[in-house]
Amino acid sequence: MTDLYQSQRAMRNMRRAAMQRGVIAILDVGTSKIACLVLKFDGPEPDREDGLGPLAGQSQFRVIGAATTRSRGVRFGEIDAMAETERAIRTAVQAAQKMAQVRVDHVIACFSGAHPRSYGLAGEVQLTEGQVSEHDVARVLAACDVPDFGAGREVLHAHPVNFAVDHRTGFGDPRGHVGNRLAVDMHLLTIDTAAVQNLLYCIKRCDLELAG
Repeated sequence: MTDLYQSQRAMRNMRRAAMQRGVIAILDVGTSKIACLVLKFDGPEPDREDGLGPLAGQSQFRVIGAATTRSRGVRFGEIDAMAETERAIRTAVQAAQKMAQVRVDHVIACFSGAHPRSYGLAGEVQLTEGQVSEHDVARVLAACDVPDFGAGREVLHAHPVNFAVDHRTGFGDPRGHVGNRLAVDMHLLTIDTAAVQNLLYCIKRCDLELAG
């Protein structure tokens, strides 16, 4: 679970770095249409690098570009013809960039396929210092037992949904709280590796980087 925690933290940091550049695209790859929104961030930078807290990763933004095109090469939410999907993605992104009058290098992609499976995980550790530290948060996340979700699948999302310190629960961010025991409930989402790799290939062929 330690490797999973580190990989998820690296992904959140990558997304945060993309947001700090000021402009990012949201790409929705569907079976009937492909849509692209270009967002410009105007508000304060997110102050939660690790993705903890109820407002983690949120910031004020404006939509400065938008475009849609007919989806090609996608069946049942998954890519069936790579070249056709790549051209459709490129068409939508270029049109949104033209409206926004800015080039986009990073996108957050949304898609409906890849056979998602959801899991609820739980972990618990004893607090050695009597107060929750950053290290304790990492330890309790690493203490969650990851299920055997089988070959050919990978974790798309692993995020804590609730922390508890002793008998007190409902914490979004437990750091600094005093107690003897720290527990966490985590949501884990896995997807088919091949499906997401096909999407990633098409995005990279359009000279874009996936930010989340």
